[in-house]
Amino acid sequence: MSHANKSRAKGISASSFFDLKAELSKQEADFAKTKAAGGSTKIIGGVKRPDKKPTVWARQNRGVNARASRDVELEEISKPTLDSARAVLERKAKIYEKLRKGKTGGLNDAQYDALLVDTNGATSKYYEEDSEDEDESLTVPHAPTNDDDPIVEYEDEFGRVRTARRSEVPRNLVLDREDEVDEDEDIIIRNPVNHFPIYQPSEERIAEIAKAHAEENNPLGVHYDASHEIRAKGAGFYQFSTDEETRAAQMAELKASREETTRIRQESGAADVKPGEVEGMREGDSGTLIVRSRAMEKRKREIEERRQMLEPKKKKNQKSRHRWRCYLAGDPE
Repeated sequence: MSHANKSRAKGISASSFFDLKAELSKQEADFAKTKAAGGSTKIIGGVKRPDKKPTVWARQNRGVNARASRDVELEEISKPTLDSARAVLERKAKIYEKLRKGKTGGLNDAQYDALLVDTNGATSKYYEEDSEDEDESLTVPHAPTNDDDPIVEYEDEFGRVRTARRSEVPRNLVLDREDEVDEDEDIIIRNPVNHFPIYQPSEERIAEIAKAHAEENNPLGVHYDASHEIRAKGAGFYQFSTDEETRAAQMAELKASREETTRIRQESGAADVKPGEVEGMREGDSGTLIVRSRAMEKRKREIEERRQMLEPKKKKNQKSRHRWRCYLAGDPE
């Protein structure tokens, strides 16, 4: 039996029955929402228990409702603007489509001259000036020709001949274009050679430079000049003269002074010390050099003299101890 028949049998109208069912569904939805939010779902004594404090997860962020209302207002404001802009763009698109086909599009000469779009381009020649009722799907499209970027043949790295646009050919595989003639060749500068002036010395200048660097003007026997260097010199440094005669006299004077010093050292018995050695150095058993000063030699002599002086006393004491041991053992000598 249908709901209408049941309601008539019990004296209840169908509208009241559906209202009750809608109210029941609403209460079930509210109950599920309250339970999910952590609210109280129990009723004691016919009075609903007050809800608990909502949890952190059940709270809404501050300003959510205000932002939602503002979004609705902005959407209501922007919707007419968007609709009007769409209508304007659709109208312009229709006019542009007519202009591309060579029609006026409802524009006068002044408006047509003020257009910022070039409607006389390469695409306009594919449409004929005929009625809009013609089916454009019957028009056979033609591939656009690009004279600036023609299709060329080239050989790839594997020796295969391929065809592609000139702009798509790798640079290392581009053919030599020197034999090609360009319309703008007269106004293009390609790889300028000797564009900047180059210095070319005259013959007189070349002869002058060669003379300045000649060997007779730059002698090889140039002596050292300490005035050309800024540094501290050693204790035994001696500055010779750059004049050859004065330099020879200085060398003779130094040689005579050295000979005199050597003679005086030989007469006084001074030992000649080689470079890198000191006085008193001698060679050891293993070939190493041992350095002994005069104080060490003197100390060694004193120790040797004392040992020789104590040797007789040591022998005398040994003899006395031997006699005493023999006496104690009852073995008279």
